[in-house]
Amino acid sequence: MLIQRLTKMGISTAVTAFNTKVLPASAAQITFSSMLEDGAFTASTDAAPWINASRDALRGNMCVGIPTETVYGLAANALDASAVQQIFAVKGRPSDNPLIVHVSSIRMLRALYHLPACDDAQKVQPFLGTDNAALEGSALHAALQAAEQTGEWPEIPQAYHDVIRKFWPGALTLIMPRPPCIPIEVLGGHGTTVAVRFPSHTVARAAIAACGLPLAAPSANASGRPSPTLAAHVRHDLDGRLPLIIDSGPCDVGVESTVLDAYSSNAYVDGELVPYILRPGGVTFESLQSLGGAYERLRVYRRDFTSTEMEVNPTTPGMKYRHYSPTAPVYLFVPSDASSASCARQREKMHELLAQQKGKIGVVTVGDMGTSGADHVVCVTKDAADLAHRIFAVLRMLDEDEHVDKIFVQGVDESNEGMAVMNRLAKAASHHIVC
Repeated sequence: MLIQRLTKMGISTAVTAFNTKVLPASAAQITFSSMLEDGAFTASTDAAPWINASRDALRGNMCVGIPTETVYGLAANALDASAVQQIFAVKGRPSDNPLIVHVSSIRMLRALYHLPACDDAQKVQPFLGTDNAALEGSALHAALQAAEQTGEWPEIPQAYHDVIRKFWPGALTLIMPRPPCIPIEVLGGHGTTVAVRFPSHTVARAAIAACGLPLAAPSANASGRPSPTLAAHVRHDLDGRLPLIIDSGPCDVGVESTVLDAYSSNAYVDGELVPYILRPGGVTFESLQSLGGAYERLRVYRRDFTSTEMEVNPTTPGMKYRHYSPTAPVYLFVPSDASSASCARQREKMHELLAQQKGKIGVVTVGDMGTSGADHVVCVTKDAADLAHRIFAVLRMLDEDEHVDKIFVQGVDESNEGMAVMNRLAKAASHHIVC
């Protein structure tokens, strides 16, 4: 196989060249025995090609493009430093940008805290996530059973138990204590916590369960580009850099997961638990706050507080570097508030600036604002939820298919789904116009 040399952030890395295969997959092919606790599943015979190919590649420490409910992910074995390093190389991602670890069951997450440290040599990779001594190994099986005598999910911080019961599996990532088996590369080379997610997408969960390994998986795009919500987006960015992409159609949510911290020292104020959202995403602020208790005091990072240490050494993706940017410059029209007057000012300003433009302009609106023009490509979304679901696909379409010169986007109020989509658009945009 050929070796491609890539340079990113001044660091030269070697990437193996592959003949990338795309294999179709369907959630209808998979049935799990448990919604939460166990990763055991049955599959129809027509699922064998993608299950076997992904299992072999992932247990061989190669990267695989997998669908999730949020965006497509670039997955690799989270227990092996060399596999994790391949993720950074394939994406061209800065190595100090942390990754999220994905599990297929609560049992897989719990098992991580009973494995030896990652620097302890393991000739055979473990098989995790099912209540089966033959697969887990008798020692790990016994350790999990013994831990259960001290209470439900004893390895998982108590502050997350109600959160997990309501929102997992799903578009929510939790900041957890780092298990000794997770290499420091997953954390971006620093820190004592790790971000963990349990995806609800049946195909993603089956890919994780089939290989029996937790998977580190950022979005499967070239670093800095809009996140992929179709397998075709993955192939556009990463064709030839990974052996396999599993194609399960468009992603349901369309933006990455919400990242929640109710564990680290930053989640405490004067000794009191005050959880916070590090990155808005598929689970809204309002939904988390509705849990009550400490979550009634829920904060949002950069809206309610900031930390110099976290800016320098982030604990989760999406904090340090510019993200989600198409080649064409993005102009974001930001509402000053949720009023109809602010919306009217947005539309007036967009019409005014559009009239001054030359070249081909992409326009993304919330509701029809009567925009037209021979050189305008207009995409109308219904509301903030629809904008969040479609924004990455729309940015890619305007940039890669329509080859527009500029992209104008009507922003939304930051309530509910609006918080996540405005977070992404603020990072994608090079121009912010407050209306």
